[in-house]
Amino acid sequence: MYPFVSELHICNIYTVSSIYKDSHLEKKKNCTIGNDLEYPSGHVKEEIWYPKACTMKTYHSPEELNECLQGKFLYMYGDSTVHQWMAYFEGKLQKTLKPLNLYVNAWAHTHINVDIERNIQVVWKRHGRPFAYSDFLTVREEHSIPREIDFIGGNGHTVIALYIGVHFRFFPIHHFIRRLLNIRRAIERLHLRSPQTKVIIKTENTGEMINEFEMLTDFHGYVHYSIMEIVLKGLNVGFVNGWDMTTAFNTNQIHPPESFIRNEVNMLMTYICT
Repeated sequence: MYPFVSELHICNIYTVSSIYKDSHLEKKKNCTIGNDLEYPSGHVKEEIWYPKACTMKTYHSPEELNECLQGKFLYMYGDSTVHQWMAYFEGKLQKTLKPLNLYVNAWAHTHINVDIERNIQVVWKRHGRPFAYSDFLTVREEHSIPREIDFIGGNGHTVIALYIGVHFRFFPIHHFIRRLLNIRRAIERLHLRSPQTKVIIKTENTGEMINEFEMLTDFHGYVHYSIMEIVLKGLNVGFVNGWDMTTAFNTNQIHPPESFIRNEVNMLMTYICT
């Protein structure tokens, strides 16, 4: 009845559809090393993390994990929240990834796991002092993360994942800033001698406040998160945004459940295998 209006309406629908297709429906590339932290960085749907700027791959089976890790040497440095990553690998790959007996019983000791057939090595070490609890304190083989990075020659088969945060909340903020600056310099030195080495950094995550309210509050965690964004900006690294992820999952646990850890590990593996 009104052909002009109809054609205009159709034209508008086509234009809006094209814009929507270009901005929302276009397939995103897999997450890769080299992107800075951003906010918001993604959302959660049905217990799966969806990054905003890229696509996270999912690894459901031990076979997929082994295929991705084949020929890789993965070094993980941090506290008990990164130790959860090691526990995840040890649980999922218990038939192929075998631990070396280092004759130490405490959970915070160094973990070394190897798969001879696929030439895989996965190592976890706690970060150097400060630690909030005496259970973690030791003078044996105690190195800070920057020193550990300096010990690694690096190559295209080497991956370093690291995190500091919670235990630094008990101490003046300048200790955290100084450690981050030293980590940045160590990564820069690493990439000078081995640009192929991948580095993935986990950020602070939210947690419950059962005790030590003044020192362990998420206020300090968010301050650390913001400082990390500033200090490490521009490095050729990948980020596992623990703050945004735990906020979206609403876990409120300093040690989130395995359903959350699975997403962190999937993000880590996406960086490794892309």
